[in-house]
Amino acid sequence: MPRVAIVITAKNEERLLKQNLRYHFALGIHKAFVYFDGVTDNGPETIKNLPRVVAQNSVEPEKYKHLENLSKFTSNANEHHTARQCLNTYDAMLKCKRDGIDWLISIDADELFYPGSDIKDLSVFFDALEAYDVIKLPPLEIINRKMTYTNVMLEESLFKTKKNFKSRLDQIYFDIKNPYGNKSFTISYWLGHTMGKCILNVKSDIIPKNVHRYETKDNTKIKSITKGNILHYHMYDFEDFIKKFKNFEHHPPVFLSGNEIGSLKSLWIQLVNDPKMTKEQLKEYYKKNLLFNEKKLKRLNKTRLFNLVRRKEKAIVEIKLPRQILSNIKHD
Repeated sequence: MPRVAIVITAKNEERLLKQNLRYHFALGIHKAFVYFDGVTDNGPETIKNLPRVVAQNSVEPEKYKHLENLSKFTSNANEHHTARQCLNTYDAMLKCKRDGIDWLISIDADELFYPGSDIKDLSVFFDALEAYDVIKLPPLEIINRKMTYTNVMLEESLFKTKKNFKSRLDQIYFDIKNPYGNKSFTISYWLGHTMGKCILNVKSDIIPKNVHRYETKDNTKIKSITKGNILHYHMYDFEDFIKKFKNFEHHPPVFLSGNEIGSLKSLWIQLVNDPKMTKEQLKEYYKKNLLFNEKKLKRLNKTRLFNLVRRKEKAIVEIKLPRQILSNIKHD
């Protein structure tokens, strides 16, 4: 049986962190490395009694400042959360090598590793994968159907399958209101990242390229395979929407890559942190623009041709594994 760990960089994820770790331990994960990144909530307290958790604050960039191939992260760590996350993942990889752990899954607190509906034993998932440096995990994004979830990983089972489809008629778009000037954006139904996350072969000599991709230290071609998924609980209810963009209040206008964060994310940062916006106004905005009510959900089953023709590629998938696992765990 391979020894598998996860690494999570968490900022104000009190609502998700404990259920995330419990799911992964029940799945067969051996150890969890949790790095708290400037938290102001009670997240550290919620997991302090969980066994097999190694928790600490984010790595100080000075620790790896001497490594030239990490300079992109050490030099940007003060400004970019993702730079700190990459340093934390590298730090966890070194700990895994020390502890004899074979694989490290790098995810966020709002993501779960999903090996597949027919895989109940991690040894089956990792069978014959030793030759690969990286296992890529494409994302499946939550369909948020409630304004408030108590335990979303237990309660919700519907996920979006992908952002882009082969047929132009299968593409899914919605209008998002801009309350500043009463304009609208026409956007994809998919709102989170599309690059997914990775499982890292601890024996491989690899470093982060960004939070989604990895490369070899000597620039040789990396050996990768795509298998499994991550379940991404992105902006899963109103409170999480507010938390997310409160966290982004001082986010730079560009990502670590240099790409602009985009007009939609910029709008939500402005909206959530606008002192003139009341909580009720923000709730109404989330309900009208981001929540999947029954009418909006039905649109995911049809093409855009008058919403009458059935889709060639499914936009929705039901994933029951988190519910099956978490329903057998006593929650406190």
